[in-house]
Amino acid sequence: MAIKKLDVVTQVCPFPLIEAKAALAEMASGDELVIEFDCTQATEAIPQWAAEEG
Repeated sequence: MAIKKLDVVTQVCPFPLIEAKAALAEMASGDELVIEFDCTQATEAIPQWAAEEG
């Protein structure tokens, strides 16, 4: 299992989510993605997207 860190601090929505989707598309099953962001909208958008996508 690999851990990938994604730094999208200073990016505004929807870019943190777009970057997260792209990073996940390149990862293997079981890998972990750690996202560092400061966009308040991403606080809701990223977990909501993850819950919907599984």
